[in-house]
Amino acid sequence: MPVLTFDMTTGNHQKRRFEFRGKNNADFYDGDLQPLSTNDVEMKIEKSVAGDYSIYLLTSRTGLSFRRSWTHIRNDKTDMTIFWFVRRGTITISRAGVRHVINPHECTITRSSRAFYMELVPDTGGQLEAMHVAVPSHLLLAILSDNAEVGKPIPASRGDVSVTERMLTMLFEEDAELDPEIAEKMATTLITELGRTVARYLGTPVAGRSIADKRVGDISRYINQHFSNPDLNAKIVAANCGISLRYLCHVLKRNDLSFSNLLWEKRMSTAHDWLRDQNMQHYSISEIAYQAGFKSSAHFSRMFKAHYDVAPREFRSVQAAHFAIDQ
Repeated sequence: MPVLTFDMTTGNHQKRRFEFRGKNNADFYDGDLQPLSTNDVEMKIEKSVAGDYSIYLLTSRTGLSFRRSWTHIRNDKTDMTIFWFVRRGTITISRAGVRHVINPHECTITRSSRAFYMELVPDTGGQLEAMHVAVPSHLLLAILSDNAEVGKPIPASRGDVSVTERMLTMLFEEDAELDPEIAEKMATTLITELGRTVARYLGTPVAGRSIADKRVGDISRYINQHFSNPDLNAKIVAANCGISLRYLCHVLKRNDLSFSNLLWEKRMSTAHDWLRDQNMQHYSISEIAYQAGFKSSAHFSRMFKAHYDVAPREFRSVQAAHFAIDQ
């Protein structure tokens, strides 16, 4: 379940507004937080974590302001990108003479490396609600340009952004019920695609998405889906990706990749994970070899030992012993 990381009331707001970053200043980035009115202050922030990503839900009955100045930036070098999803109320973001209003069913971004002023105002029913995701900016370097415009509203009522918000909400609400590794992988995929979508709306170039790069993605995806076929080869993959064998080799070489390495690395890593998984213990090593696309268990054993410097049977025994100790 989400954890309450910050709350502010009429009686404590003078002190609490300096404590919104949580214990050891681990959350957000530095700035001046204030209620727009000191009457009936009731604001809270809940948090869930999915790997490198923190998901927050902010709710408030009073308006709030937040200012991130160049003084804050110089003193606090935290480099974060925040994706905001407005659900109730409005958020107004002003920067360098430009003012944007983000309404319900819209999203936007803020960045700790940019100075800005933000106002968060409840709706006519007196409710403000915004979900936001804090992402270390270095994870977005290849996706979202540093020049992406802070505060520009992006539609979030349908399409990719809407689906992403719903799935992030699920991660936020169900974090305690999810395997941490699965939650992190889901969050990584969602944030990566959200970054690409935001980049398109903001008119900034998206790195790594040339036609040739898209083809690499198509090739890798087909291999990952069909690696268990022992007869899979580059010609089959090229045909199913709608390209020639020559072009397949060209785009892989351009990215310092080879078909053989992609295929066998996928087979080896999958077999490795299966041998380690206690839920796969009822499969023999031969069965795992065949399901991972190897034509013989002897071939699998030779490649596994060459790759991991241990025989499959020995590796499985060690993993089983570790599991027994942990239990």
